[in-house]
Amino acid sequence: MTWLIRTPKGQLLLIFAALFALTGGVSQWPNLAAAVVTACLIDGTWIWLEVGRPRFPTSALLSALIVYFILSPSESWLVVAWTSGFAIATKRLVRVRHGHIFNPAALALLWAPLAFGSGESWWGALAELPGPWTLVVIATGVLLVDRLNKLPLVLTFLLAYFGLFTAVSLPQPQLVVEMFRPPFLQAVLFLAFFMLTDPPTSPNRYADQVWYGLVAAGAAVVAQLLGAGQVYLLVGALVANLGLAGARAWRHQAAQLLATDPA
Repeated sequence: MTWLIRTPKGQLLLIFAALFALTGGVSQWPNLAAAVVTACLIDGTWIWLEVGRPRFPTSALLSALIVYFILSPSESWLVVAWTSGFAIATKRLVRVRHGHIFNPAALALLWAPLAFGSGESWWGALAELPGPWTLVVIATGVLLVDRLNKLPLVLTFLLAYFGLFTAVSLPQPQLVVEMFRPPFLQAVLFLAFFMLTDPPTSPNRYADQVWYGLVAAGAAVVAQLLGAGQVYLLVGALVANLGLAGARAWRHQAAQLLATDPA
């Protein structure tokens, strides 16, 4: 079990376990079981068919926990199960040759309100606890981001996000004042630390991390101002995902052209 300490996936799982304990999530065990069992069963079966032997689907487990932490605790376990299953299905089906395009949990959570009218409270970000508990999200998030080497991405995103909303607040404070209060404050921290940094759907190069963070912040702010409602943060993440997929495809095509015509 040393992978829990040594790998980013293991460390994120430990962080989620801590958040689960602090929020008293055990009272929502039907929703937890619905999210985790559905995601792991789908992804575990897929992996078994692909490699010919069973493996525990840790990525599916983490995606399921994100779905569980963001959907409202009052949601039906059936909605949670469908959303969790949709996340894994899109990861496997909406992809390019070298991997999936979108953060699976973000895409599923964008779909859930459209399909079920579901509520998203981001309660797993400790938004319902007193303000000082937000420091737990920040501290654990910084540890994970440092391990992933994604600090430029997170800093750029948060500076751009709060900077843009501050600029909007100067002439029209009533439009954005709630963005600096719970649960929106905790939600953006959770997204920045634990979703935007998803290794398969986020860049490694520092220069790419900067523009990626700017795109995610800009798209989220615009979505909120245009009335996207509770999904505005997810829109920002998915627009950045799409931009990165396009950049990777362009670079891959350019590399192939160079390889075939070096002159």
